[in-house]
Amino acid sequence: MTNKLDKHRIVQALQDGLFPGGVHVFDTIDSTNDWSLAEIKRGRELPFVCIADHQRKGRGRRGRHWMSPSNANIYLSLVWHFESAAQGLGLLSLAQGVAVIRTLNQIGITDAWLKWPNDVLIKNNKIAGILVEARVTPGGPCRAVIGIGLNYHMPEAVAAESKVRWTDVVHVIGGTAPDRNVVVAVLINEVVTMCRQCQHRASTLRDELALALAALTDKQVCVSTEAGDRVTGKVLGINATGELRVLVDGRERCFNSADVSLISPHFSPGGVEY
Repeated sequence: MTNKLDKHRIVQALQDGLFPGGVHVFDTIDSTNDWSLAEIKRGRELPFVCIADHQRKGRGRRGRHWMSPSNANIYLSLVWHFESAAQGLGLLSLAQGVAVIRTLNQIGITDAWLKWPNDVLIKNNKIAGILVEARVTPGGPCRAVIGIGLNYHMPEAVAAESKVRWTDVVHVIGGTAPDRNVVVAVLINEVVTMCRQCQHRASTLRDELALALAALTDKQVCVSTEAGDRVTGKVLGINATGELRVLVDGRERCFNSADVSLISPHFSPGGVEY
């Protein structure tokens, strides 16, 4: 098992070969999403992929810092063209969570689950996060930057500094974990597959999302909104646009952007496998 990113090996393993806009691998970059957004402005052909070994300014939801140590994890952004912003984009972040779960399933990790709206966990420990940023033309096409951070082998010192409970591929699988380049290629292939499912509004997508979110459904949660409100209730699932449905004081409420935490600290879901 090696840890060094190898563009040639990654490209060879991609189902679609070299993307029209290229596969770009950096030793160090501020942020794969920021680089990708800048390249959209410059007119780079889509789709394209940006992968980095280290991010100086990695970002998560709501501008939060994403820890991005060198020679450790997977940080990538894939840019995809959608003919219309209405083509499943409301579900895109959740759908890419399913792409991460599919990737983990392929390398032997079958107990990952999706925590709405953009985290993938093993039991209570975070293994991946998704940040989707879109550039939309009113009434026209959309270019979506799909940023994914997947923990491959988080250094113990970095994990200890974080307030988040982490896990990673190497710790879950052990010494038989596949090479990091293999995991990158599998992840890119699954992200592309999911983009196509969203683009064509595949009928199976809602079923897969429901399965991925099954560990959260019917659980008691605390929902913290961007406006600073906090409510507790039981998760009912998601609606057609990907909003979280929560039963609060006998009334259903839907949230399109919020932080969700499980009330029970002993929650330990079963596996979710595709």
